[in-house]
Amino acid sequence: MKPATVYYIFIALLHLGMGVIVTGYVPFLLSIGISLGQVALTNALYWTGIVLLELPTGMLADGRSRAWTLRVGALALAASALIYACANGLHMAILAELFGALSIAFQSGALQAWITDALDRNGQGQERRKVFATGAIVRGSSALIGGVLGAGLACLHYRLIWIPLIVLSLFAYVFAKYQMNGQGEPLERVSEIKALKQSLTLLRTNRSVRWVILAFILFGTIVCFNIYWSPFFKEYVGQLNLGWVWLVMYFPCVFGGWIVRRLTVPQGQEGGYLVLSLIGTGAGMMILAFAGPLYTALAAVVVHEISRGLFEPLNDSFVQHRVSSSYRATFGSLQSLIGRLGFALVPLATWICLPDFPDSTATIRLIWLVAGSVLVIGTLPLWLIRPRT
Repeated sequence: MKPATVYYIFIALLHLGMGVIVTGYVPFLLSIGISLGQVALTNALYWTGIVLLELPTGMLADGRSRAWTLRVGALALAASALIYACANGLHMAILAELFGALSIAFQSGALQAWITDALDRNGQGQERRKVFATGAIVRGSSALIGGVLGAGLACLHYRLIWIPLIVLSLFAYVFAKYQMNGQGEPLERVSEIKALKQSLTLLRTNRSVRWVILAFILFGTIVCFNIYWSPFFKEYVGQLNLGWVWLVMYFPCVFGGWIVRRLTVPQGQEGGYLVLSLIGTGAGMMILAFAGPLYTALAAVVVHEISRGLFEPLNDSFVQHRVSSSYRATFGSLQSLIGRLGFALVPLATWICLPDFPDSTATIRLIWLVAGSVLVIGTLPLWLIRPRT
């Protein structure tokens, strides 16, 4: 099987399962007695867990095997979903989030490194950005299908949304075991410590890499949208109709991947587009804060989602163009470790600030206004210092 096909199928399995939970995730947490503030706390712990686990898992991927770490990540995701299916309060929710963090940490950096080196081995390195963009489309399309299924399952019982994620994660494990072979391993194997040293050297000496990590930190403000969109739109349409809201919401994210496929700028020169994607993402949240009728809220979501759909494939192409084979996964994890500090700090700050606010859509609007403003204002200096090459 071609490396790109393996990459797409692995992504599809995991994101179909994760898509099932998106419409019912926060309503499920609220149904077991967790408040909006505690939802932010669980997500802060989740992202903190990712930050703490990123570097050792990335070093393992380069030093031992990228395919092995991806299999472990799939198993950890299945364990997270199983714990959530049995959860009855905050403590079990936190345990499930920590297993979820372990899953993402094992996959982060390793998956992009695996497909990059697999393409290079096949003489297809020039296809890298196209493959990342197609992967974003596959990821979005799978999540779209899962979200519609999950909306129906949540209406029957919130706990049912976790079952497909358990099953599909186990399928992803089996698929990776038999299809992800040595083609995506480093072209030159080095020790974990040497991979870390090479990654730190690149971070210290390459201005463009430091710039994109700053962009990644700011991108973390999207957590505020991720965790509160479902209770917000549930007030508009009810639980069952969250399925079609998800379709309207996430299809533009898929469209963002299609736009990246069509870009003609050389690989590694995507800096200006990265800045525009951040500004659009933040502007969408700011508009949502003032949206009245449903159609205006959905229009704001379209702006937000197209913009964020641009970011990940552009970021992957920008970074992989600058990293050598022997330490791709380690550097990907180092970038994620630093960049995801924003993903951890934003919900933590939200949790700290929320005790005196009611669990209402008005509170969610305020959160989005602040988060969107921080993202837009913080991104403007990045435009001035963006890499031109």
